[in-house]
Amino acid sequence: MNPLAPAFACVLGCSAILAAFLGNRARPAARDYLRFAAVLYVALALCDALAVVFPDAAMLIFADAVMLVVCALAPVALGFALFAAFEHPPAPVAATIILVPACLAAIAAAATGTPVLSLAPLAASVLIMLALCARRWRSDKRAASHALLSACCLLCGAAAVLGSGAAGRAALELFSAAALLGLALALARRSRLAVVKARDLRGAVAVRTGR
Repeated sequence: MNPLAPAFACVLGCSAILAAFLGNRARPAARDYLRFAAVLYVALALCDALAVVFPDAAMLIFADAVMLVVCALAPVALGFALFAAFEHPPAPVAATIILVPACLAAIAAAATGTPVLSLAPLAASVLIMLALCARRWRSDKRAASHALLSACCLLCGAAAVLGSGAAGRAALELFSAAALLGLALALARRSRLAVVKARDLRGAVAVRTGR
């Protein structure tokens, strides 16, 4: 038993709560998906903390099942949030078509204890996030870089899921916390004052260059 396991679970839970608050500056559709992912990560942190307090076999099995469900659904929600922020809110039909297979994969992974099943939706979500970052890079490097780092953290978390033991679980919690906070920063819109100042600065540079 890792003596720091409660601390790692606390970091994930606090990061999820902070990301939900940071999501207030995002677009409404992106905010909803971000908060859904934050709730899933809070559930994971709570189950991991309970598994430390009550380390019986049933609780450990339940915590592993919750982990597999979260690893399948949370990245999909984050992908939807990024799409809603960088492009436009996803159509309900398209979101349903994507969520249903992800839910089935999550249920199958939790029922069979097979991590690979939960990593399939995660991998697809990461690929979509990377494509969105590439499209956004020229117009908003700050948001795209945050989203890119979040996608990389999700991949590292997936590698941690394949590992066993307390070290793998701790790595998953830390990488998930980093991915969630990074994406929350990517979704946060800058204030109008900051945008106006940036435009004025670019205009002043253009005038000086023209002279």
